[in-house]
Amino acid sequence: MPVYSPDAVEDPDLVACPVVGMAIDTRAHASDWHAHQRAQLLYQAEGGVTLYLTDRVGQLAPLQAAWLPAGCVHRTAMQGTFAYRSLYFDVAVYPDLPREPRILDVNPLLREMIVRVTQWPSDQALDGPRQRLVGALLDELAAAPAAPLHLPMPRDRRLAPIARELLANPACALSIDDWGRRVGASGRTLARAFLAETGLPFTRWRTQCRLLMARARLAEGASVTEVAHAVGYASDSAFIAMYRRAYGEPPGRRQRRRDPLP
Repeated sequence: MPVYSPDAVEDPDLVACPVVGMAIDTRAHASDWHAHQRAQLLYQAEGGVTLYLTDRVGQLAPLQAAWLPAGCVHRTAMQGTFAYRSLYFDVAVYPDLPREPRILDVNPLLREMIVRVTQWPSDQALDGPRQRLVGALLDELAAAPAAPLHLPMPRDRRLAPIARELLANPACALSIDDWGRRVGASGRTLARAFLAETGLPFTRWRTQCRLLMARARLAEGASVTEVAHAVGYASDSAFIAMYRRAYGEPPGRRQRRRDPLP
């Protein structure tokens, strides 16, 4: 498959081949909400991607991939100069694919297979060697370290606008009691509802939100100082300490990685 711009892609749901690949190299881009009839494996080689589902949000760094089951409604916001390779699997041909979205770490073997399949023509049937390669790819996919998209989104009518505001403005320092006064509920009621809907206490959810948005800003090329202030930290050192506790590395290291694709 050729390298496309985001506005000139071939619809993977309309091709005959049961596995089709797509290559995109460009700069910052945002998609609308959409879903595919096929399951999708989106491998991020360079740049960052914020992935929005209807009930959760995640951030992809270089050398990671997102698995999206068929019919999964989503949209993406891609930061900086980015490159990705995406595979789409016909679920009628491959019925035993994973049913839940997840983020995967991509090892060199899986990466090579993704790149190889992406280069196949979309208008040809899979011969024996290609069928075997797809089988090996799916085995490697099943064995890859995986995690759910890590920021669950509440649906409660009082909580949803709070979550949207914090995603848009992660530096917001309003307490749960402050939010309660805004939405007409006690802080205790909101705290219980947040825990029930997301599995996280409000302060923990807000920290996760800040981490996610920090990774997005770092992928855009913002400095550590700019990101620290944008997500509500008064000093670089406090932000760096929080980031290290969460990811075990300094801010920006993962976002600076890139895979020089062929």
